[in-house]
Amino acid sequence: MALFLDACALAKRYLPEHLSSRRMTEITSRFEWGGFIVSSFIELEVDSALAKYAREHPNFGRQYMAQHPVVVDRFRRELSNPTFTIMKVDDEIVEEASEMLKQHPEYALHAGDAVHLVTALRARAELAAHEMLVFVTADRGLELAARAEGFHTLNPMREGIHELRELITATPAGGANDESA
Repeated sequence: MALFLDACALAKRYLPEHLSSRRMTEITSRFEWGGFIVSSFIELEVDSALAKYAREHPNFGRQYMAQHPVVVDRFRRELSNPTFTIMKVDDEIVEEASEMLKQHPEYALHAGDAVHLVTALRARAELAAHEMLVFVTADRGLELAARAEGFHTLNPMREGIHELRELITATPAGGANDESA
């Protein structure tokens, strides 16, 4: 089983938030999942989320602002680890994301969310038939859209290692990605 991480979820690993940050640190510190898949767009989005956090938390921001370049460097270094598979965002993915936004206005997605979801769909299609791909996001709208597209999901705002392990054991052999499993 591999985990597809969107920017909102992965950024939590590097932000000094509470339970969701601890959950993402624990999830991404383990290699039992079979690897992490991300869109190449993730670097820009996580860098942006880290900068936004520094700006928007004035009580903590001064200390974090000084640490910001170190945190960004740590994120980029960890992203280059072989446990991450980075899928390139090309013109075709951008077109598919645009089409998804056109075809599914009911999905509460921003442009970057659509890029991540389409990238995850492509990743799932490239995986072996028996391998499950879990979509990890801390964004409720993206979580619901991923479920509508047949993904098992994990939201670190509510779930952690325990729920991920339950998902593995509850999924029938074959690793189906549909919610009916």
